[in-house]
Amino acid sequence: MATFSENWTRFKNYMNPYIHPSIKEGLYRKNLKSTHDIALAFTTVEFLVLVYYFLFNKAMLYEPFIVPSAIYSIVVSALALLTSHYALKDLKHPFSTYKNIYVAYFLMFMVFGMVSSFYEYSHGQQMFIFFAIIFCLVNFILLPPVTGLILIWGSYLIFYLVLHSYDGAQKISLLNYFIFALLTLVGSFNKYKMQATELERIHRIETMNDMLQNVPVHDNITDMKNRYALRDDFTSYQNHHIIVVMLDLDEFKKINEEYGQSTGDAILGQVGSCIKTHLTESHSYRYGSDSFLIILQDIELSDALQRLSIWERNMATLSVPELNKPIHYTSGYSHGTPRDEDELRMLIEAADRKRRDFS
Repeated sequence: MATFSENWTRFKNYMNPYIHPSIKEGLYRKNLKSTHDIALAFTTVEFLVLVYYFLFNKAMLYEPFIVPSAIYSIVVSALALLTSHYALKDLKHPFSTYKNIYVAYFLMFMVFGMVSSFYEYSHGQQMFIFFAIIFCLVNFILLPPVTGLILIWGSYLIFYLVLHSYDGAQKISLLNYFIFALLTLVGSFNKYKMQATELERIHRIETMNDMLQNVPVHDNITDMKNRYALRDDFTSYQNHHIIVVMLDLDEFKKINEEYGQSTGDAILGQVGSCIKTHLTESHSYRYGSDSFLIILQDIELSDALQRLSIWERNMATLSVPELNKPIHYTSGYSHGTPRDEDELRMLIEAADRKRRDFS
């Protein structure tokens, strides 16, 4: 059973999880974009409501609350719209510079929701606006756990105290009210965590892609491409009939140990030159330390076998430098039309299995 200190540590980590700075910037940008979109929507809706009242229901304009609340909503939303728009376009400062914009908008618009719902409550109507606004804001704005706890529960608590001071909050169920507050808070926490996790996943993928982009794709010893170049070449093989050849040098490690690396490099150079001369230069790869991958594209199997036969005769003439010892190898081939990377990998594995069968 976990101790109190362990549970407290878990709670602190849950309320204040570590998030990579670049991911935080992504969260700040999402909040600015959400604030921009929500503010635009609220500004438009409140303006259209005033226009509707003016054209079709002028009596509503004389209600003591309608016009001031609409103007307040329009002004607050317009300010949030302008500031978030500027923040999104500002290239000189990070998004974290404007991280308090969504907090300020949340607070100011919750004031509008509380006042509007209090007006409804005092006139015997349903308190729709307060709950609609808080659910809308929580649904679109990503609140860190501590910030969400303060803003969400603070809003519910303040509004309840207002109602309680008015008539003891007789028209609402405290239990239901508490459940609404708790569900809103849990939903906010989960949404923030899910979005942070998604951005973390994207960040890892982008980091791996950057690393792969920096991986060299050329082998200096054989002057061939290496296996990392295969991912860039895949599209040229996709939906094309290809013959895949896998080749492995026999006892290459032993030769390296007995005669030195320079001898091993010379052997690799000979094999690579023979492959490029008699099979293909642009579609051949040093696939491993002592293995090669050759892909013949858009060629009839009979023509490919003839070319492979010529290549094998030339391979038989190669020898270990200074020792006049033939170079031994095993090879295997497969053929097909890969539709995706998995099918190309299957063809490579099939050629390698045949190579092992022949060895």
